[in-house]
Amino acid sequence: MTPAHKFRKSIAVTETGKRKLREAQKQSGGNRITYEDIEEILEFQVSRSTIERFFRGKAVDIENAISIVDALGLNLEDVVDVAIYHQMTLR
Repeated sequence: MTPAHKFRKSIAVTETGKRKLREAQKQSGGNRITYEDIEEILEFQVSRSTIERFFRGKAVDIENAISIVDALGLNLEDVVDVAIYHQMTLR
């Protein structure tokens, strides 16, 4: 018998979204917020590998995506295809 799998909604950033994520990483003084910094801000609830995948444009769980963009002071709609996002939220 195959174990039941929970349906997960995943989403990826657009090319424009990748640029916005990179811009949001920049801090005043020339320092950058690292993937590890984001992981720590999120109290290790999202793994560094998930954060890296999201920045590379790979799909991640929508809740993780929201957490990552929140940590950078962005909205999910700033970095993903809004039509896909709204289609997912209607399900």
